[in-house]
Amino acid sequence: MLQELETLLAVQADDLEIHGIEDRLAALAPRLKALDQKRSRIASDLERATVVVTAEEKKQAFLRDKIAEHKALIDRNQAQMDVVKTMRQATAAVAQMEEAKRIVATEESELVAINRRLEEARSSAHTHQTALDACTAEQAEARGAVTAEQAALEGELAAARAKRDAKAVGVPAGLLGKYDKIRIRRRAQAAWAVKGHACGACDTAVPMQRRNQMSTKGGIDVCEACGVLMYFAE
Repeated sequence: MLQELETLLAVQADDLEIHGIEDRLAALAPRLKALDQKRSRIASDLERATVVVTAEEKKQAFLRDKIAEHKALIDRNQAQMDVVKTMRQATAAVAQMEEAKRIVATEESELVAINRRLEEARSSAHTHQTALDACTAEQAEARGAVTAEQAALEGELAAARAKRDAKAVGVPAGLLGKYDKIRIRRRAQAAWAVKGHACGACDTAVPMQRRNQMSTKGGIDVCEACGVLMYFAE
């Protein structure tokens, strides 16, 4: 029983080391998340600006086509003026031409506004693209450092788990299963030495009969108060 206890305590030491490495790995996540969030905000701004540019370009192309169409209509009406034979035809041609000119003037005014908005949108997109490029360059070193640290910790973790597993084969399956349940639930030390007459984890008094059994037989018991494994250090 003493050998089993010593092996279990060696496994526990490895588990505590493993938990420490896992905690250090988990601590990297918020650092990466902060980097991702900053980059994501800038990328979102760029995406919105790009959407605006695309929309304004479509409006610009559509309006240019309409202006070209209406100018062609003016040219046709002008040509008709040269061949009209009656006052009525001339009046109709002039009216159509004047209406087309009015429409073109309105459309050209609108096109000026679209061109201005498009220029502003492109400028905004360029600004956000520059910011995104700068952010990417700025974060490259930080991300590289986190990635390197993550790889190193994962290597440590794999080695620590292999060492732990090699020792765990020396612990009876029933005892190891009980220990693992407690360790996983607490994510902390699961086996504690009796301190005086009390549990080393919670200071709850251990009845004399149970203390005697542990001290004379080298047994391992469970604390009724906090549920950890108890043993006598001697």
